[in-house]
Amino acid sequence: MADVSSVSELNALPAGVQGMIYLDQGSGVTQSFIDAVKPYIGNPKVFGFYLKDEPDPTGQYNTLVTAANLKAESDYIHANVPGAKTFITMMNMGSSENPTYANTYNPTNTHIDLFGIDPYPVRSDMSTVDYSMIDKAVAAAESAGISADHIVPVFQTFGGGNWADDSGGHYVMPTAAQEQTMLAHWAAAVPNPAFDYAYAWGSQNGDTALESSSALQSVFLQHNTGTSTTPPAGGTSGGSTGSSGGSTTPVTGSSGGTTTGSSGGTGTAAGGGTTTGGTTTGSGSGSSSGGSTSTTTDSHHHHHHGLDFSQLATSATTASPAVVSTATMSTATASVSSATDTTSTHTDAATHLADLTSQHTDHHAWHF
Repeated sequence: MADVSSVSELNALPAGVQGMIYLDQGSGVTQSFIDAVKPYIGNPKVFGFYLKDEPDPTGQYNTLVTAANLKAESDYIHANVPGAKTFITMMNMGSSENPTYANTYNPTNTHIDLFGIDPYPVRSDMSTVDYSMIDKAVAAAESAGISADHIVPVFQTFGGGNWADDSGGHYVMPTAAQEQTMLAHWAAAVPNPAFDYAYAWGSQNGDTALESSSALQSVFLQHNTGTSTTPPAGGTSGGSTGSSGGSTTPVTGSSGGTTTGSSGGTGTAAGGGTTTGGTTTGSGSGSSSGGSTSTTTDSHHHHHHGLDFSQLATSATTASPAVVSTATMSTATASVSSATDTTSTHTDAATHLADLTSQHTDHHAWHF
């Protein structure tokens, strides 16, 4: 699965890879919305549409986006692009310690299929990591009417830089052990998500991110290619069936699985090129929205989303062996594409490759 923002990017995806179309529209079925969706109607490579990143249901922090507008958009897509999923990430209207999504958006009032939830528990202002932030966020989403089968986990894979958290500190790059514990909490709370992804692949606000950590890349290699959704003894996470964390280099295996990507920020992502495991892979980064280097506080909107996938697989031949996963989509998410996850995280030199991405505002890595 790859995030794209043009038909040409969608059509460039290799066989077995589908696209999540980034729309970033929350004004309802306007002519602009119709014009953005129409080019994708009938294209079999479409997985779904990312309607809006962290829409604000109050208008206090960003432009007001009503549930009725999102419902109109989701209904239009379901009617005109049969089988396509609709997706947003959620703005936490409370705090990290006491999250709430009450009176905002849910499947009933928006008809949206999938909702991204993004607690980030590794912080400088806490003597120990409060992993219960993940459990609390999931519980808050469920109490707001978003059941686990509608939740998309968002994993913390960044730290440092100019991001300020909502309790007076800053985010800290997780260690491999901390990441495994986070994955274990997510696996217990949301065992079989339609997909999941990591924030962030590349630095966008002076921070350190997944692209710089071979240790975290190894954690996600296990996560992305594992076959069990049950965390093993010791509190670490095994690979989640039918789901994925943000990873780096997609590898297409014999099962024809999906690719993952990472997004660069606003601006042009760029890269060199190489091939790995029979695929050409890419990664890129760009500046965050506005390119600011000042401290950014995210008390209600935790970060700037907006995906732009810079890791896309294409057909190629190479002597490197491909990693083939045995993980498949869970029956609990059978309504979502049944693509198989075959992503790996190679750390060879020159894994930053040619980019097909566009202009969004952060770095994620997602796949089924």
